[in-house]
Amino acid sequence: MKRIAPYLALALVTAGLPLTAGGLYGIFLYYARGDYREYVVGYEMALAGGLLVALGYLASRVRAGPIRAGEGVLATTLVWLIVPIITGIPLAMTLEIPLIDAIFESASGWTTTGLSIFTGEPSSWGSVYVPSVDELPGSIKLWRGLIQWLGGLGIIVFTIAFLARPGISAALLYLAEGRFERLEASLKRSATKMGIIYATLTIICIALFKMTGIGWEDSVIHGLTGIATGGFSTKSESMASYIYNDYVLAVALFAAFLGASNFADHYNILTLRPGRLRESVELKAQLFLLAVFVAAAYAIYYRDSLLREAYTLKQSVFDTISALLNVGFQTGDLGEAPGAFKFLILLATIIGGSAFSTAGGIKILRVVIAAKIIKIQALESIKPPGYAPNKRLGKYIVDEHLEKATISVVSSFFILYGFLVVALLIMYPGKYPLDNLLLETASAVFNMGESTGITGAGAPIGLKVLFIGAMLLGRVEILPFIIALFYLADRAKRIM
Repeated sequence: MKRIAPYLALALVTAGLPLTAGGLYGIFLYYARGDYREYVVGYEMALAGGLLVALGYLASRVRAGPIRAGEGVLATTLVWLIVPIITGIPLAMTLEIPLIDAIFESASGWTTTGLSIFTGEPSSWGSVYVPSVDELPGSIKLWRGLIQWLGGLGIIVFTIAFLARPGISAALLYLAEGRFERLEASLKRSATKMGIIYATLTIICIALFKMTGIGWEDSVIHGLTGIATGGFSTKSESMASYIYNDYVLAVALFAAFLGASNFADHYNILTLRPGRLRESVELKAQLFLLAVFVAAAYAIYYRDSLLREAYTLKQSVFDTISALLNVGFQTGDLGEAPGAFKFLILLATIIGGSAFSTAGGIKILRVVIAAKIIKIQALESIKPPGYAPNKRLGKYIVDEHLEKATISVVSSFFILYGFLVVALLIMYPGKYPLDNLLLETASAVFNMGESTGITGAGAPIGLKVLFIGAMLLGRVEILPFIIALFYLADRAKRIM
């Protein structure tokens, strides 16, 4: 534990920055608008954030030596466990809401899931009133946007790019967070360039939102959460509040598309190497899937009168694309939608965005690899002996290692998803419609964020706890947590 302490300390610095920024914004709003509540909340947030940054920085100065592979995975999993808790505590104290609700919101933000407990109702813990998103101070709204923005880039990637000092074992941490691609040979330079591209695209998205005619606060926060494919909004009704502003809806999906696309493709475009996009099997698959899912949304809308009663065509298409891009911006009431439409949203949620993006899901690349494996198996079974199938897939070779890696991650996701659905059915029999429960659980596991109405302050405590775990496991794609448990068990055996 001594060797990983500096890494955990640097993560505290990352955790404290959004609190500090949100707090300073609240103090600014007090002087700009005279709202004393903004001053109180802002002061408390800035103080908590400043303490985290100072303590984290001082603790990170301790030299503990290089870490091993197992310690790198353990450090990553501990970071993702600790940061939502550490930042949830000041949120609970500032808003005087139950800690479980604050940790849920924090975990949903950092994992870029987008499910929210700020639903304007009494909490299931002590019946304490939890405000709606519309009732939140501007400082909290900005904090929510910033944690999704940093979570989309990745706590570890941000730490490597902007905070890590020489001697930090960047490679082990980078790989442990599920980042198996890089833009440069050096991981430090790769993470830095990814951060620069991310910031550049964010500024573009904020500017585009502002050009739609909405205010600066809404533009900035939606720009942050759109590119992060996080989906936190400044409005309780999410994008339904802008249903009559087609420009806002279009920019929201454009921002999500940028975030859900592979950053290697962005890098090739920005470095004037668009020819390399021909090798991007993910980009081709993503555009194909978007066309297929939009066509399916159209078909369901025109054939299902129940969907036409609950949704407009614009809403059905928007929410479908939003789910496939994994952003979770929402315009309709999914809880009232027919089963066929919910199933379409469920499929989109499971697939998610590209690898090396801000999106969740099992990733488009793994879907394409799975299709390639099936094709190879089919051809080998019908071709004569000695047939050598083409295993190239863009810049990848579908060898045994890639097959095992793909199968292990995908199967882990579905085992976790199945376990959670069964557990919730046992814990709350008959409480929720099955189709709503299936979609809500998938939204947590695959970090999508669209809700059928199950998630909220009034949701049972057990469901909140399970969903917190699901969001964290889904964000790092489960296997690092399993590896960390095996590593700890092995260490315990050696000590005994």
